[in-house]
Amino acid sequence: MKNESLPDRVHVGIGIDTARYAHHVSFLDEQKRTAAPAFHFTETFEGYQKLQRALNRIADKHPGVQLHIRIDAAGQYAENLIQWLHRLDLETSISVGQPARNRAYRKVHFDKRKADPAESLACARFAVVERPRATPHNPPEFQQLRDAVALLEATSKHRTRLVNQLHALLARVFPELAVHVKDISANWVLTVLDKYPTPNKLARARLECLIKIPHLKQEMAQTLQAAAAQSLGSNRGSVAGQLIRQKVREIRWQQTESERLGQLLEQAWKALPDGPYHRLTTIKGIGVQTAAALAAKIVSIDRFQTASALIGYFGIFPEEVDVSGTDRHGNPKQGHQIHMSRKGNDLVRRFLYTAAQCAAKWNPPVKTLFIRLMANGKDYNVAIGHCMAKLLRQVFALWKKDCDFDPEFELQSQAQGDAENDITEETKTAVGHTQAFESPGKVVTTTASTIPPSGSANNVPPLNFSRLREQVSISQVLEQIHWRPQSTSGEQLRGPCPLHEAEQATSRSFAVHTGKNVYCCHRCGSQGNALDLWVALCGKPLLEAAWELIKTLRLQPSLLKEGPPETNP
Repeated sequence: MKNESLPDRVHVGIGIDTARYAHHVSFLDEQKRTAAPAFHFTETFEGYQKLQRALNRIADKHPGVQLHIRIDAAGQYAENLIQWLHRLDLETSISVGQPARNRAYRKVHFDKRKADPAESLACARFAVVERPRATPHNPPEFQQLRDAVALLEATSKHRTRLVNQLHALLARVFPELAVHVKDISANWVLTVLDKYPTPNKLARARLECLIKIPHLKQEMAQTLQAAAAQSLGSNRGSVAGQLIRQKVREIRWQQTESERLGQLLEQAWKALPDGPYHRLTTIKGIGVQTAAALAAKIVSIDRFQTASALIGYFGIFPEEVDVSGTDRHGNPKQGHQIHMSRKGNDLVRRFLYTAAQCAAKWNPPVKTLFIRLMANGKDYNVAIGHCMAKLLRQVFALWKKDCDFDPEFELQSQAQGDAENDITEETKTAVGHTQAFESPGKVVTTTASTIPPSGSANNVPPLNFSRLREQVSISQVLEQIHWRPQSTSGEQLRGPCPLHEAEQATSRSFAVHTGKNVYCCHRCGSQGNALDLWVALCGKPLLEAAWELIKTLRLQPSLLKEGPPETNP
């Protein structure tokens, strides 16, 4: 198919209004006159042959004619037509219009006509006058993927409705359950409700039988039995129990269907022809189902000019909402809170949330961002929201450039101050933060992976800072300054900040996580890893402080190329 329009060519606008059983087509020339009789054609072989004969007559009458075809797509009824038109051996430019936009255009030019001929005539006029850009064409396998995602999305929504219905039943049978259990659709909760659907049965159950249920701890079992013994539920008896069991069976059946559809989605993904969307699975954290859902909803990355536009499309940004009422513990909720926007596709967001949790462990740029936010005292879900936005930025870059994911690219290309700018940008767009961002007074950013020695870059190999960060623990740095924590909770330490003055010995503003090898001060704003802390303590340039640390801890320096280590830069 060619879209070029030459000055000496004849242009004909063809508008097609689609419907379930038949379509209507109209033809207009450049002077907006009828180029061929309009007609209906059915969604059959004979109907398509009738349309092809009409197109061939126009092509025979005007050699080299450019056909601008505008389709008013009614649901999925236009898909067969679109695929068929793209197989024609004619010079065509095929665009698919949004129904609302097409109706608005028809209302302007043909206000008093609402029949199918008027709709197709309006499309033909728009095609020959505006000559819209051709809509990107996807192969039939791509539509199969979209159908699989739509079916999985519908199943997910139906499961949500079933869970809400179970909530409504339990509100009258066992209202105390929702107070002690956060997710009543968890497998262990459904098992409890299937075996003991009413509070009376649960209260009389033997504790040793309850704790045999997978993932049900003894403490929770005792709590539920105590609540069941004093339940205020108004619906009691065998009928109430049968209603609960019926709803539990429906939820479990829906879960099984979701698993089957997930497998079908993977098959549809593997059937896709080669394309840049296949690059998404190279991103650490994004699996086949997540990539398939993203590709089905994005369709073409050219629809988005920037990564921020893609993030906004899926609703990965904060919104301020008014809250009222009480939480499940009875505590009042008032004022304003910042939550992730409810815009965007729920299925994709659910996949992205799981992918971000995995990427926070195995995707180096996402892991770096996650550690910094957690060290800065951010809530876990807030940090995961940032990671979701980060993943979408990686999706945008890989799809646009049609290249595989390189986990070291971002770390190698960042300058020393890039990490701070990256967090600032993420904070403006990701979930969990107010949109007015204030940078802390003092920030120590993560060092770049490699920086050549100052003044001798031509004859001295650069240090491998990535390797140096792996060699040095934050505990080793703190031992060198004889820092002692005021409180300890597992791998988390708190005490006075060694970087700023006027700190009392009992202060706990300086937080350290020895497992993640990071620190932050909630008063002066300094944060980073072990090497960042040493640089801040020394007050020297990065390279000079790094060599001093190597000498102090008697480490073997790691160089990118073979060569003698520099003793003192």
